[in-house]
Amino acid sequence: MRLDSIAPTVLALSLASGAAAASIPLRPGDYGAIGLACDNQPNATTMSFDGRSFSYAHASKCTDTVTRRSAGTLTIAETCRAAGDGSPAKANTATFGLRRQNATRFVLIKGESATSFRRCGPPGYFNRH
Repeated sequence: MRLDSIAPTVLALSLASGAAAASIPLRPGDYGAIGLACDNQPNATTMSFDGRSFSYAHASKCTDTVTRRSAGTLTIAETCRAAGDGSPAKANTATFGLRRQNATRFVLIKGESATSFRRCGPPGYFNRH
């Protein structure tokens, strides 16, 4: 098989995987609730975003999939397969809304509750503080 005959397929697959990774348009890093200093965030108000999916103090190995885009809000189905420490747990799927304000700020919508978040630092920021 000639290399130039598979190049278009490889390029298409690369673009498709890049598009999937960019489906949640936020900068990777550790996020905390607005209204609290980054250095004073309790575990309940922190989350990490690796560029594709979120993880939390009590859930990790999560896969986030954008299921709908409507009026500036993304509906995200999230399946987490481990506890926050990485130990295996029964997979759990939840749905939430995310309204992006910019690349480092968003509003997380769960049911009737909405919480604003902002990026506090690079991935691992909360591990050091």
